[in-house]
Amino acid sequence: MHVLNPQFKEMCIHQDQSVLHAINRLESNRVQIAFVLGSSDQLVGVVTNGDVRRFLLEGGETSDSVQLCMNRTYRSAPDKASREDLLKLLDLGFNAIPRVDGGGRLIDVITAEHLPTVPEAPIFTRARAPVRVSFGGGGSDLTYFFVDHPGAVLSTTISLFCHVTLVPRNDAEIHLHAEDLDEVESYASLADLQSRMNRTSLLAATVAVIKPASGFSLYVRSDFPVGSGLGGSSAVTTAIVAAFNELRLDRWTTYEIAELCYQAERLCFGIAGGWQDQYASAFGGFNLIEFDGTRNLVHPIRLEESVVSELEECLILCDTQIAHDSGRIHHEQRVEFDRDSKASELKAAVDLCRKMHRHLIRGELIEFGRDLHAAWQLKRGFAASVTNPHMDHIYASAMNAGAMGGKLLGGGGGGFFLFFVQPRCRKAVTAALISAGCRIFAFRFESKGVTSWRSKLT
Repeated sequence: MHVLNPQFKEMCIHQDQSVLHAINRLESNRVQIAFVLGSSDQLVGVVTNGDVRRFLLEGGETSDSVQLCMNRTYRSAPDKASREDLLKLLDLGFNAIPRVDGGGRLIDVITAEHLPTVPEAPIFTRARAPVRVSFGGGGSDLTYFFVDHPGAVLSTTISLFCHVTLVPRNDAEIHLHAEDLDEVESYASLADLQSRMNRTSLLAATVAVIKPASGFSLYVRSDFPVGSGLGGSSAVTTAIVAAFNELRLDRWTTYEIAELCYQAERLCFGIAGGWQDQYASAFGGFNLIEFDGTRNLVHPIRLEESVVSELEECLILCDTQIAHDSGRIHHEQRVEFDRDSKASELKAAVDLCRKMHRHLIRGELIEFGRDLHAAWQLKRGFAASVTNPHMDHIYASAMNAGAMGGKLLGGGGGGFFLFFVQPRCRKAVTAALISAGCRIFAFRFESKGVTSWRSKLT
């Protein structure tokens, strides 16, 4: 049964009532209009002060039926009329607009003061975080080095992303969907996740750090393979943190996002490694990132557009299709650092990083390409597992085909190689890499770091 809203019931009379009833209704509401309803609340007419005056001047009586003085020609709006349409009617001078449903029944009265706002719809959030390529200084971002010796890393982000969708729930349940691995983890609550958490789920470790107050479903997918050496696990944690940050009133800063990601990835999940990946994915673009025992700082690099475009054309990114375990390699590097006093080699890597920085900002790309070769030669000495005969064969194949320099990205042992080539050698180097079993990845530099946004659930 249709029930009139009490807000505008005082503006309505029944078609069997008198003109006097209409006058009483007109005097009792501010807009001075009365709506005449038939059976089942169908709107059959409208009465205004002018209608009543004309009726009485023409000899009508207040005891007569309101049907004799009501206006049967009136402007109404359907229940699905948009706010824009209603605003236009009000702007045309209509003081009160009856809204009717498909059966002609009065369901609402629109006035300038009573125009329903758009109802708040359930929302979900999305985030996208890029991976990085590190040109030089890798290894100096490890805490055990830079607490005593300043570190620096030169890197940029590229157009390969981790994508996250976060859908809040009305209960406490947590569902984590790792779409690339075709895995789903389900927990009854955050407390359940915390009690069952072990170091096998990066997604669960990140959620445990964030500590969301209610349940949700989280969907994660990536444009890059696991074990790429592109800082992919940091892109995953950064995108997850940003998706939750989109729901906060007090937003985390970019530095805070990076620190939360470091906590989740390095401390809770237990992947050994440095700090550069989290900062790179959070901030995005070309950066010189400095590390010391007091404060880590991200310095954006401003490059001429022609330099960025030329560097993009001179680089080849290829997947060796051999996954690497960066955590294991970093553990080995730490052991060798303590045993063999590798600090001098890492200091040399920092010096080279700063040299590469100078070449890059001046657009001296040929020198920059040669520096990549020097960076790889230094990196090879950090730990025995950084390279192997197959990695050396891939590198030699590219150099023999005309590459000027290159380096293995990430901890080593597998993942992605980055090579610098001049235009005349690009085809030959690409062919040599494919012959060596590599897969070429097209990419563009990405100037933005992690981005997040919200959308309505439909």
